[in-house]
Amino acid sequence: MSALRDYEVLYIVRADLDDDKVQDVVKRVNTLIQRSGGSADQTNLWGKRKLAYEVKHQKEGAYVLQDFQIEPGRMPELESALKITEEVLRHLIVRKPEKTPTAPVAPPPAEVVLEPIAIETSVSAADQTDGDREEG
Repeated sequence: MSALRDYEVLYIVRADLDDDKVQDVVKRVNTLIQRSGGSADQTNLWGKRKLAYEVKHQKEGAYVLQDFQIEPGRMPELESALKITEEVLRHLIVRKPEKTPTAPVAPPPAEVVLEPIAIETSVSAADQTDGDREEG
């Protein structure tokens, strides 16, 4: 048995369903994940949004972002189950980057952040000087 990996799936549910039905679809997708040997983690409902183009005669969709863990070998099974779920218009599964057990990354020092501002200031000062020469 191989190790579970972290994934996330972003899927679009038909917008003509009410909130309770959208919750039912979320439960069904989580059940599909569990049946494929995975475990559903955090669910993030983004709500209804206008689609870039019409999909299955739908102009809007309810977006759902679901974090989950699954064995990589079981992904085709989950993919095919999602494809035949009528309420799900589109889905995209992405493998999340490996969590490294290192210390959290510190923000860059202030001088690094301020450096581009200093460069812009010196460049604009040079531009003004050049402009003065042309007028004189």
